[in-house]
Amino acid sequence: MPMPKQEQSPHTISQRIRLLKKIPPELLPLGLVIGAALGMAAYSMGRKFYVDKQLRLSRSSRDNGH
Repeated sequence: MPMPKQEQSPHTISQRIRLLKKIPPELLPLGLVIGAALGMAAYSMGRKFYVDKQLRLSRSSRDNGH
């Protein structure tokens, strides 16, 4: 049975942008800080995986005597 379409769901980009205006302005700095922290964490993890040659990213084979 299909779900009934909600009347409140935005359909166009302009309607979605209007929904952004409902966000309290006090939360925008918090969103920016959290977004920046997530971006820096992703960069740091990616760089660590790419640069660190001692970091084991896959299982080692068992037939090497260990």
